[in-house]
Amino acid sequence: MTIEEVQVVSDNNDFEINSVLEEHISTKNHEELMKALSVSVEESGKGNFHQGIHTPSAKAPSHWYRRKLTGWLHHHLVPEHFRLAVEKKFGVFIVLRDTNEYHYEEMPIYTRIGMHLLFVGHHYHEKFVDSSMMHRLFLHESLKQGTYFTDPKSVSQIPSFINHYSIDMTDYVQQDISAYANFNEFFIRAIRPEVRPIADPNNLDVLVSAADCRLNVFHHITEATEYWIKGKKFTLANLFQNEDLAKSLDGGSLAIFRLAPQDYHRFHSPTRGTVQSISNIEGTYFTVNPCTVREELDVFTENHRQIIQMKDYKDRPFAVVAVGALLVGSIQLTNAKNEGATLDKGEEMGYFQYGGSTVICVFGKDTVHWDQDLTKNSTLSFETYVRMGERIGTFI
Repeated sequence: MTIEEVQVVSDNNDFEINSVLEEHISTKNHEELMKALSVSVEESGKGNFHQGIHTPSAKAPSHWYRRKLTGWLHHHLVPEHFRLAVEKKFGVFIVLRDTNEYHYEEMPIYTRIGMHLLFVGHHYHEKFVDSSMMHRLFLHESLKQGTYFTDPKSVSQIPSFINHYSIDMTDYVQQDISAYANFNEFFIRAIRPEVRPIADPNNLDVLVSAADCRLNVFHHITEATEYWIKGKKFTLANLFQNEDLAKSLDGGSLAIFRLAPQDYHRFHSPTRGTVQSISNIEGTYFTVNPCTVREELDVFTENHRQIIQMKDYKDRPFAVVAVGALLVGSIQLTNAKNEGATLDKGEEMGYFQYGGSTVICVFGKDTVHWDQDLTKNSTLSFETYVRMGERIGTFI
């Protein structure tokens, strides 16, 4: 298979994926889809950024589509080519909190290929049977990409990545891209504190976003499984692999922070808290894109993750779960790496090396009230784009 077979084209704003790859998806050709994923990773390793993993699944127009929210996102509100993009799972709509607008985000080609390897074909909804084969493939490609991005030669990817995602480097501590030793060092770049102020820093009852992310919040796990997480095995016990912790947070509130590759990739404490324990759970590297989370795939309970059990300033338990995903190199803890460490609200906990990823925060029953705009969007099955440090709710 050549790279041309996994590239995506757009003609007169009508979204369409290359017919060869689309045929592999529609015919459920697992072998060719696995080759396509490997090719996209290989091309990135050669320095062909725009022909590799970040080739878009559908090339968006020069300006992403936005529309003021007037209720549910009805079909007649969306141009035909965007509707096709969503139906074909080329990308997703999110809500921009600042302006209350819908915003279309394209999906990188590797995400779409990996997604269809898990459930081949939008119309068939059939799951890939040999999960061990998928695990080996995703692990192999994730490790291969991680190895390349720690190579000094990978710095050649930085300028095209910045251009592709329109990243404003003035937001970051190190703005000189020539100062980064490799791509991963750039990927985990530190942000300037003044561009991510912490909401009400002296009010410990105000909760803040743990990351620059697409956010869903739910007052109870049953809401999360009704509106968002469709994996059949999603329970707190399966997520934590810790029955005692699950019982202590039973009936609690949930926040899901999804980080895309273009985001600032460090995560922070949503409140003042003290680390009680840290556990590492080995797992696979499924994509955490909403299209997989909202299928009957146990993404969060099967992926590699780290569980940080904490207590808030009122000595109540809560948990922060850092979840790896497809092509994520590793999860590294910084200020939260030691038991007994106390972190201020908004203080850095750790970072994800290359790839998309997710942080899940779970609080005890009847202890949190999420902000109304976030809960409204979440119950409509939309994520809201928020920045690290923004207010997202309060303790009750």
